[in-house]
Amino acid sequence: MTTDGGETIGSADRRLGELVATEAFRHNPYAGYHEFLAHPGWETPSGYRVFSRYEDVMTILRQPAIFGQEGIPYPNFHVLNPPEHTRLRKLVATAFTPRAVARQRESIIAVVDELVDRIADEGEMDLVKDFALHLPARVTADMLDVPVEDAQEWHRWLYAIGGFRGKVWYLGVDATEQEQLAAKEGATQAAEYFGELIAKRASTRGNDIVSALIAAREGEDQLSEEEVLFSLVLILGAGLHTTANQIGNTFRALLEHPGSLDRVVADQSLVPNTVEEALRYDGTLQAEYRVTRTAALVGEVAMPADTPIIIVNAAANRDPAVFENPDAFDIDRGNAGQHLTFGWGIHRCLGAQLARLELQLATAALSSRLRGLRLAEGQLVQHPYDRWRGVLTLPVSWDEAA
Repeated sequence: MTTDGGETIGSADRRLGELVATEAFRHNPYAGYHEFLAHPGWETPSGYRVFSRYEDVMTILRQPAIFGQEGIPYPNFHVLNPPEHTRLRKLVATAFTPRAVARQRESIIAVVDELVDRIADEGEMDLVKDFALHLPARVTADMLDVPVEDAQEWHRWLYAIGGFRGKVWYLGVDATEQEQLAAKEGATQAAEYFGELIAKRASTRGNDIVSALIAAREGEDQLSEEEVLFSLVLILGAGLHTTANQIGNTFRALLEHPGSLDRVVADQSLVPNTVEEALRYDGTLQAEYRVTRTAALVGEVAMPADTPIIIVNAAANRDPAVFENPDAFDIDRGNAGQHLTFGWGIHRCLGAQLARLELQLATAALSSRLRGLRLAEGQLVQHPYDRWRGVLTLPVSWDEAA
C-alpha cells in the first residue's frame, strides 16, 4: 500500500521517524509538518499514530468518547475523560467567564504599562526575560492575590513539569526516570503551595480565583479540595509559560516580518487579528496526545482500541486545505482565528480569552511605545521543549520610547 506521497507506508514511517530525530526538526518543525500532512496516520518509532491534517485533527477533537486522553503520572483534570472531566470543567469554568476576564482588563493594562516604563529608556532588552515572563506572572499573582515574588517558585515547578509534559514522544518517552520524578515532584510541590492558599481562603474569602474555585457549585456539587488543588496547578501552567512563550513567538514573527510590524504600529486596529495570525503561524501548543477508547477510523486509517495518537495542532494550522499560502505570516488573513493553538472542543484551553487579552495588550503597548523596535545582536535561543514551542531569549532594541 502506498501513501499520498507515493511511498510505501513502511518506508514513509521510517523516513519520518528519521526526520523527527534531527536537530533541525526540533528547532524548526514546520518544513517537516508538510511531510506529516502528506502521510496521515503515519506510525512513529514509539508506536504513536500521527495526525496533522486539519480535518483529521478536528475529527479526533470532536469525538472525546472515541479519542480519550492519555494519562500522566500525577493528578490533572485536563487529562480526564467524560463524565468526570465534564463535571470538573463546568465547575472550574465559572472562574473564566467572559465577564470575569473583562474585569481584569484595566489591571492588565496597568501591569503592561509598568513593565514597559521599566525598560523604555534602556533602548534594548531581552523581550522574553525582561517582559514576556513577567507579564503573565504578574497577572497570575493578581488572580491568586499572592506576592509576585512567588513566581520564582512557580517557574521552577513548571520547568520541572515541562521536562516530561513539554515534549512530543515521537521517538518514545526519552525523559529519564529522574525527569519524570522531577515532574511529579514539581506538581506535588505546586499542590502543597496551593493547599496552603486554600486553607487560608477557607476562612477568609476574597475576589481571587482560589476563593472562586472554593465557592464554585452546581446544585449540591462542588469541587473537592484535591480537585481545587490540581485545577490550580493546571491553571498556573497554562497561564504562565504558555502565555510567555506566545508573547515571544508573536514578536519573533513580527520582527522577522518588519513590514507587518510597521503596519501594526501605524494602525493599532490590526492588533487582534495579528495576535490570531501569530497563534496560527507559530503557536505555543504544537501537539496533543490522545488514545483510542474503542476501535476508530480517521480518514482511511483504521485503528484498534488503545492506539496512542499524537495530533499535531501546529501542522493543522499550516494545512493548505484550510489556510491559503499557510507558510506566509499574513496579518490580514481572514480565517486566522480558525487556528487550533488553544485546542478545540471539551479540552479547549479554559484561559484562552485571558491569554488573548494579555497578548493583545502586550502587542499594542510594545509596538506603539518602543519606536523602531527591531531584532538586536545576540543569540535567539529556542526553548528545549518541542511540544510547547517558544524562545528562551529574544534580544531586541529600539530608537526611542513614545
